[in-house]
Order: sequence, then structure tokens, then C-alpha cells
Amino acid sequence: MALTSNAGSDLAREAHHRLLYCVPREACPLELAPTASTTAALALGDALAMVLLESRGFTRDDFARLHPAGNLASSCS
Repeated sequence: MALTSNAGSDLAREAHHRLLYCVPREACPLELAPTASTTAALALGDALAMVLLESRGFTRDDFARLHPAGNLASSCS
């Protein structure tokens, strides 16, 4: 699975599945730092994780069992 904005990249070509996104301009005023693109990739990754979580029936108990020390799930109400 590849998350990328470059459909022609080696990563995209080698991946079995591709999730492509487009960021017309980075937020960096110098147009050097990947600011908007990293945020877009993070949001898509989170969305993909939630789709997989729901499709697999992943529960709060699963999270507590698999997370280191179960800290996150045990502190959730």
C-alpha cells in the first residue's frame, strides 16, 4: 500500500495498492518544507486505519490488549 502524491514514483509503481493525493502548494512560505503534503498523508493514513478498524471489527478490548501496557484504551471512557 502506497500513500503518495507522485503516481510515477518507484513507490507507487511497486505498490499493489495506491492511495494518491494532490497538494497544490505547501504551506511553507519558502516552498521548501513538506507541510501540507505531510498533513494530507497523515489524514489519509488515519482515515485508512479507521476503515480497516471498522471492517475488521476491532474493539476497545483489542486495542487495550495490543497497545503497549493498554494505556490508551484503559484511559478512554
